[in-house]
Amino acid sequence: MATFALVDCNNFYVSCERLFNPKLNGKPVVVLSNNDGCVVARSQEVKDLGIKMGVPLFKIREEIKKYNILVYSSNYALYGDLSGRVMSTLSHFAPDVEIYSIDEAFLDLSEFSNLTEYGKEIRATVLQWVGIPVSIGIGSTKTLAKLANRVAKKSQTGVFDLSNCDNPDEVLAKTEVGDIWGIGSKYGKWCREHGIINALQFRDMNDEIIRKKMGVIGVRMLMELRGISCLPMELMANPKKETCVSRSFSQPITELSELKEAIATYTHRAAEKLRKQKQSANVITVFARTSPFKDDFYSNSATLEMPVATNNTVELLRASSQLIECIYRQGESFKKGGVILTGLVDECVSQTNLFDRLTDEERERSLNLMTTMDNLNSKFGRDALKFASAGVKQIWKTKSEMRRNASRRESPRYTTCWEELLWVS
Repeated sequence: MATFALVDCNNFYVSCERLFNPKLNGKPVVVLSNNDGCVVARSQEVKDLGIKMGVPLFKIREEIKKYNILVYSSNYALYGDLSGRVMSTLSHFAPDVEIYSIDEAFLDLSEFSNLTEYGKEIRATVLQWVGIPVSIGIGSTKTLAKLANRVAKKSQTGVFDLSNCDNPDEVLAKTEVGDIWGIGSKYGKWCREHGIINALQFRDMNDEIIRKKMGVIGVRMLMELRGISCLPMELMANPKKETCVSRSFSQPITELSELKEAIATYTHRAAEKLRKQKQSANVITVFARTSPFKDDFYSNSATLEMPVATNNTVELLRASSQLIECIYRQGESFKKGGVILTGLVDECVSQTNLFDRLTDEERERSLNLMTTMDNLNSKFGRDALKFASAGVKQIWKTKSEMRRNASRRESPRYTTCWEELLWVS
């Protein structure tokens, strides 16, 4: 019988900050999104105050002052490195580990027994080796493991095995239907309108009714809640169908030259991702929009099919520059932009055609240039070498004032930057 465990890092971004700054333990802490706009992580103390995930920073200014909430900008270099350490540690405890997100992973524990005690051992080891607290939910399906993890977070041990529970139906009855993995707000609303309030009621629904409303995905959720595994471990990442890089600008962009700089930077980043994924793109789309909160909202995009599938930054920059001229409108204050690369194929199987302007020798030289550039940026840091079209000042660049400004609370890149290593005196 299959047995899954979902290991979820507790308040992950906040836990990362606390790891190198123990003075934050027991204090209310929030971590902000790009541009310090919204709350993306909350300590339990902040959750207890009723502050919701995703709330804009400006809406909780009074609460921050009243409750002395400590505010940090996102430090993705630190979070990503610590996530890798957690996942590496988990690989010691199961033959198969599926990394589900930056702070979650599924483990196949089918070969093990006494799972509650084994879960406690996993939890203690991650805390000792990495310093990050985790909760572990165990079930006969992934969906039940997810549900069990919600219970584990509220338990004293941090581990809950639903497959060895005295009354699993009681646990399902206490789980709101909207909290079922995969339901979402739309189907959650439909369920409540039809009297389906909790996971137990959903599990016992007629298969055909769910199939007509939610299709095969809904039936799969039913089967998973009934203990029939329909979602196997995904050990190999499926080839990506698209790659997107987009950001909100730290301040509105009105000039075409500045918008081109931003899009060039995102194109450069997207091309790097493609090469890392060993893929090439057949189609490039560029988009930009103004603030959706203003009456004169403007949004536009333009798409171009490449003559040959490519992951070459030079070729993609040339295309994105043309596209941004098509969607730019004078007088608009652009607040967000991005690049989407689609029609992705393995970089080894992309074919040339009659309209390809580069010879084999030129394409080989260009490939060597990209490889050299990636290696230098890997060795000396991101953007150590970049294209001039990305600009120098980049006044539109994402802000992380809570981390960069020494007059405020800093969040150094303790584990990935020599200049920011932790000093112990």
